[in-house]
Amino acid sequence: MTSLRRSLEPRVARCMRRLAERLERAGAPVGPAGFLALAAAGALVAAALAVAVARTPVAALLGAGAVSLAARGYLASADRRYVGRIAGQVPGVAQQMAGALSAGISLYQAIARAGADAPEPAASELRRVAADLGLGARVDEALAALIARVPDPGLAIMVTAILVQRRSGGNLAGALADLAGRVEDRARLAKEVAGASAQARASAWIVVVLPLAGGILVEASSPGTLARTLGHGPGLTLLAASLAIQAAGAVVIRRLVRIEV
Repeated sequence: MTSLRRSLEPRVARCMRRLAERLERAGAPVGPAGFLALAAAGALVAAALAVAVARTPVAALLGAGAVSLAARGYLASADRRYVGRIAGQVPGVAQQMAGALSAGISLYQAIARAGADAPEPAASELRRVAADLGLGARVDEALAALIARVPDPGLAIMVTAILVQRRSGGNLAGALADLAGRVEDRARLAKEVAGASAQARASAWIVVVLPLAGGILVEASSPGTLARTLGHGPGLTLLAASLAIQAAGAVVIRRLVRIEV
């Protein structure tokens, strides 16, 4: 038992650190322990409400599962917004580093200067890279850690250009300046694609929300309808099948409108 606890403690600590980083990105007013406590409390309340409406223990699992998915979705959405903010700042960072390298300073100094001049959150990530390099980390290791934290294609291209130029030689400043223009063009195209697919993405949300809203209206107009409908075997089977179909429909729509640029 003691050995099992010792083996689990490092994993739990890593998960809590990762959760703390994601909450900090999201700007959440609570820490990891508070977030988990709120999620657990929300799951219990949702389970109780679901049982009160549907009058079946299975509804408790559905209610708790919905809250768990909502908490996970909140963190995933925060991660996407964080990466998106940095993606919009990559052209400026590349241009700043190109100017610094053209002035004759080293790559480490260029990264440190960009970390001081760039806007947040790119500045924090660059300062972290500079700190890693200052502590003796290799350039490829520090930049690989940056890509692991911020999986943006534009940033990955910039890192690749830096590593290739360091190994093969060449004009890194010119490569970064050219990259800045290309990443700006890519970001502009991504915005155009997002605008063109906005209606289809809204349809995905409607597919999910409309049946739930209909169920709430039915229960409000005639209390007990959901309990009579879902409180027995066939009703639960239909509920599970409908939820699976709704989820599959939302996933299919999102995949159809997802266009890589």
